[in-house]
Amino acid sequence: MKRFLITVVALTVPVAWADTAVLVVDKQNNPVANAVISVPNHPQALPKTIALMDQEYGEFTPRVLVIQKGQSVSFPNSDEIRHHVYSFSKPKAFEIKLYKGTATAPLLFDKPGLVVLGCNIHDDMIGYIYVADNHFAVKTDAAGRATLPAEAGDEVTIWSEDLVSITESQKTVLMEGDGRQTIVFQPYSS
Repeated sequence: MKRFLITVVALTVPVAWADTAVLVVDKQNNPVANAVISVPNHPQALPKTIALMDQEYGEFTPRVLVIQKGQSVSFPNSDEIRHHVYSFSKPKAFEIKLYKGTATAPLLFDKPGLVVLGCNIHDDMIGYIYVADNHFAVKTDAAGRATLPAEAGDEVTIWSEDLVSITESQKTVLMEGDGRQTIVFQPYSS
């Protein structure tokens, strides 16, 4: 089995309610892109925009989409080939049969949780929609960085497709106020 080690380093600006810059790296100190970090005690208003989960070059784009509970998602297919998008996930099970272009109206995601996407035609095509429970949530960029409104004592939750196992899919971290924090995750045994 694979062994993943993810280290989170937090740098806090010393003000009353500051943004915290977070860096997520693996055990080789490589950045972990597309890790979702959420701050449950920081409520977010429901965006009025429709989120997009496109299909380009035989992949879901973006691979990880972060939305809020109650937000809708459109699934355009920008590929030259047809796709058959589906999910069996508890927060939102659905199926969009073979199509190209924009085949259906946007879908409402009204339950929080992780929605795993697949294509019935292309088995290696996998994507994720992280539906936050109306609190702040952001994903790390290609350099493994994100900025969040957290301070000492706040709990943040981190999800990454590399953390997914049968027993756990996310980790909760308590933010510290000393300006630097390192947390090691080892969800898999060898």
